[in-house]
Amino acid sequence: MEFSTFDIALFFLIVASTIIVAFLGARWRAADMSKISEWSIGGRKFGTLIVWFLMGGDIYTAYALISVPGGAYGQGGFILYSAVYGAMSYPFLYYVAPRLYLIAKKKGMITGGDYVRERFKSDTLSLLISLTGIIAMLPYIALQIVGIKYVLQAMNFPIVESYIIAFLIVAAFTVVAGLRGPALGAIIKDILLWAVIITITVVLAIRFDGFSLVFKSLDAQGLNYMIPPNLMIGYMTLAFGNGIAWLLFPNLLTGILGSKDAKTIKKNSVLLPVYQVWMLILAIFGLVALSENLVPNKVSSLAFPSVLTTYFSPTFVSIAFAAIIIGAMIPASLQALSAANLITRNIYLQYINKQASERKQVLVGRISVFIMIVASLIFVLTPAASGLIFYLLTMSYAWLLQTLPAIILSMYWHSLDKYSVAAGWAVGVTFTTYGLYTVKFASSLLPWFKYAYVGLVGLALNLVVLLAVYAIVRMAKIKYESGIAPEEFTDYDVHA
Repeated sequence: MEFSTFDIALFFLIVASTIIVAFLGARWRAADMSKISEWSIGGRKFGTLIVWFLMGGDIYTAYALISVPGGAYGQGGFILYSAVYGAMSYPFLYYVAPRLYLIAKKKGMITGGDYVRERFKSDTLSLLISLTGIIAMLPYIALQIVGIKYVLQAMNFPIVESYIIAFLIVAAFTVVAGLRGPALGAIIKDILLWAVIITITVVLAIRFDGFSLVFKSLDAQGLNYMIPPNLMIGYMTLAFGNGIAWLLFPNLLTGILGSKDAKTIKKNSVLLPVYQVWMLILAIFGLVALSENLVPNKVSSLAFPSVLTTYFSPTFVSIAFAAIIIGAMIPASLQALSAANLITRNIYLQYINKQASERKQVLVGRISVFIMIVASLIFVLTPAASGLIFYLLTMSYAWLLQTLPAIILSMYWHSLDKYSVAAGWAVGVTFTTYGLYTVKFASSLLPWFKYAYVGLVGLALNLVVLLAVYAIVRMAKIKYESGIAPEEFTDYDVHA
């Protein structure tokens, strides 16, 4: 497809406008960016609408736009695990997130590591959980970087140079505006993406008779778009594991902690599932590419760009491609910010400079944003980045699942101790990393274990070890501490 000068100019205008808005976040509501809570979590001032855009902009990213159609093209109905786990996550979020938010607000916590340190009175456990979150962010940010690769390729831009520049810009506006940058940018990103997806859906539905012709064509060609029988266990374990791990993502937690009250979180747990419609629609786009044989060289991640360039004008495609670029940059900003918060609060402040001023913490956080972006650019070299890229995200989930006892179970199991949690974490993370190594980091399903999801198997081992050590600690009467009394946990904001 040939793009005119106008198309290219329109593309850059949309992307540049969003970047400018993100930079202007630093001036939004006269924020004092020298305060760590203002820079890192927006001062806990965001209402329902802003949190809806922010979390929607963070959750529904280049992952949805590139990897869901690509996954449908490459593995058919298997990719619908993404719709299933989202449906599971929101009820879980509704009941669990307010409890974590309220204790974090009361204690002035900014990260999951802050909560673990206070709950278990252990800097070491806090460090382990924080390092898990930092490492898990690398493939997630890398996913955004890989996501724009195929857009740049379709527009004949120099790929490596372009995404390096794009993500250094991401680092720049994150450094300047903190959480307010992606919060404002997400408004433009989400409005644009909703418009693009709705337009594509209507046009293709008319062309393919409500998509019935697509399925008839697949059947006629003998192309199986159902879930492969050998992957059914993988499908179920992947959906369930990802569903209960969503709250463990540092970037999601950052968005939650930016809310003004617990009621805002509950409202968004009800409203955000609207975005799940995207997953079903985007999967159908991938099937369109499969049935019409649109993808050059069978590169699955080109499914969505191929549909666009085949059925739409260059001008519309340039708008859609701009939306994909924004859909990568805005989430990457929040993801890098959340990892930077962990580095600042749970490594620098805990181990290097316990007396660091808020201004100094913000400085370290800003430096850490650049570190995370550069590290993620390096992570792009892993095998998964050149295959079915949705596996990049499932790797993040696999590692983060091992922090579930420390962050979620501990809010309800008040006698849970640091020794049990640390032992379970060590076994879970070790197994998960080994499992990913056995498949060369190109998948998160274990062919030598009936294609089960490595993260959920790791969590099962984690919990078995946790229970065994918990029994030993009780029998040996080993002393343990908690900095949060059971009665301090609550599910409702009494002031709301």
